[in-house]
Amino acid sequence: MPLNAPPSLPNYLAEGLPKQDDEALRETQEYIDELLAAREQRRQEPVTEDELPADAQVLDNESSGAVYLEYRTCGDETCSCMSSGEKHGPYKYRAYRDGDTVRREYLGTANETDE
Repeated sequence: MPLNAPPSLPNYLAEGLPKQDDEALRETQEYIDELLAAREQRRQEPVTEDELPADAQVLDNESSGAVYLEYRTCGDETCSCMSSGEKHGPYKYRAYRDGDTVRREYLGTANETDE
């Protein structure tokens, strides 16, 4: 009975895995289990300050992510923030782990109690 590989599995793996002997498949399965466990453990680690923008002001760092304030440029070349003027903000963000990647979520304009 032919097995169907998951559509997300790259062809080189879908074609190569069936050619492996039982021992190689068991070792591969053990490696995959260890890889998944390491990724899950990494997800539980807090985001560190060196993973945030250099000028970020951290307000809180917990398991759900680091909440921080940041001043930003707007991208409008005619705005003074793009040269020597003050940046816009502060804006509030939450940085969190998504696997090995640190992602950020915009939480809105910071209010006076945030600073």
